[in-house]
Amino acid sequence: MKTNIISLAFLLLPFLSFSQVGINTSAPQAILHVDGGKDNPVTGAPSIAQQANDVVVTSTGRVGIGTITPTAQLQTTGNMILGTAALTNGATGYSTIVRNNTTGELRTASSSSGNSFIFNYVTYQVNNVNGDAINNFNTNINSAQYTLIITGSSFITSNGGGLSNSVTGTFSPKNIYAYQNAGTWRLLADYRGGSTADGLNGSWTIYCLVINNTFMNSLGTVTSNLGGSSNGSATAPAGL
Repeated sequence: MKTNIISLAFLLLPFLSFSQVGINTSAPQAILHVDGGKDNPVTGAPSIAQQANDVVVTSTGRVGIGTITPTAQLQTTGNMILGTAALTNGATGYSTIVRNNTTGELRTASSSSGNSFIFNYVTYQVNNVNGDAINNFNTNINSAQYTLIITGSSFITSNGGGLSNSVTGTFSPKNIYAYQNAGTWRLLADYRGGSTADGLNGSWTIYCLVINNTFMNSLGTVTSNLGGSSNGSATAPAGL
C-alpha cells in the first residue's frame, strides 16, 4: 500500500509543481492548454499559426480560443456562429452588442445614462412660442453621445390661424433644423419673413430621431462649387 501511494505521488508531482495541464502538448502555456492540431513545439510557446487550433484557460479564468494570451474573459481569433432564436417581438430588456474595431472587444452599447438602444424617438410639443419662431430650444440631449435628426414637424396657432407677411402677403419656406451648442442639441424652427396672421403665439410639434453615436460615422462636409449652374456632382465621401 505504501508503495502505491509513493507511485501516485510521483505521477501527480508535475501537476502539483506547475499547476498546468497540457492536452496534446508537453509544454502547456496556461492552467489548461489544449493543442487541437498537435503541432506545438516540445518546449516554448507556439507560434501564432500554431495557436490557431489551441484552447487555453488562464490562471485568471480567461479563455482563449486561437490564442494563448486572451486579454478578456473570452477571446477568439476566429468567427463565431450563433444558432437561431425566437424573435423578441418588441420585448424590452435586450441590449445591442458592439465591437471595438481597434481591440476587437465586444461590449454592450450604452450611454452614460445606461440607455442601450440604437434608435430613440421623441416628439417635442413646444407651445406658446414667440409668434412662429423658436430660436434656441435646448433639448439637453448630449451631443457627444447622440445625434438628433428632425424627421417631421407641424405648426399651428392657438385658434388654428395661419401665417402672413405684411409686405407681400406671403411668407418664406419653413426653416427648421437641429444644431449643437455647448454640448447639447438645440432646435430652431421659424417661417422666415412670416408672422402669425392673427397675432397670436403658436405651437410647434417636432418629431425627432435620436441615434446612439456608437453607430454613427461622421463623413464631414462635402463642398461643391457649381459655378452658377444648376447641375453638378460630388465625389463619394471618404469613409464610405
